[in-house]
Amino acid sequence: MQLVILAAGRGSRLGEDHADRPKSLVSVGDVPYLKRQLESFRHFSFSKKNLVGGYGITFLRDFLAENNFGDITLLENTEFLKGNLYSLATARFELTEDFFVFNADHFYSPETYQSILTMRSDNITIFCDKDRILTDDDMKVRLDEHSGHLAAMSKTLSDFEAGYVGVTYVPKSAYQTYWSAFDATAARLGDKANVENVLDGLAAVGGDIRVRDISGSWWTEIDTPEDLAKARQTILSRLS
Repeated sequence: MQLVILAAGRGSRLGEDHADRPKSLVSVGDVPYLKRQLESFRHFSFSKKNLVGGYGITFLRDFLAENNFGDITLLENTEFLKGNLYSLATARFELTEDFFVFNADHFYSPETYQSILTMRSDNITIFCDKDRILTDDDMKVRLDEHSGHLAAMSKTLSDFEAGYVGVTYVPKSAYQTYWSAFDATAARLGDKANVENVLDGLAAVGGDIRVRDISGSWWTEIDTPEDLAKARQTILSRLS
């Protein structure tokens, strides 16, 4: 099993206080947010862990060295101002086994990491929940009424049943399907393409994408100052 963590974005919505470094390095209780995530991954067996940086990559390189994360392969997305599809493209040819894609600005409870990372499937699988009130900025998921599998995925859906929590699993047996859809998405959307567009495109042509529900668990993300304040409160209260 392999891992890709997408950490190339600038995080401009966090504001000027964090503008000089990747947003995943902001502190939560004097511990970098990314460090908490990477330490969680140490409880699981990966043959390779890839961290894709871009903006402020020197900070990421120093962070990995200073915190003894020598088992992490740092890859550089030089086109980090484009959609995050380019970050996954940077890691594409490093991947030779089943793999998980995580975002560096998300952090999950220990139980949630356990539930996600011990899952195995022969199908591409996304992870969602149904217990949030979703905003315009949240990635929404519509389920097929018969199979319960993914029918559509977009921030602009008006009819939906769940919200994406930022994790996708791709088994090696689905490589041809996934990377063909990946290439089609890149050609169709260009610089704006993101990894969620690949899944939406696959679902649109009848791709069998499973949906795993992690409702009832807690997790955090840090897109805005409000998100960061909430993440700090949640993490420090639940992990103290």
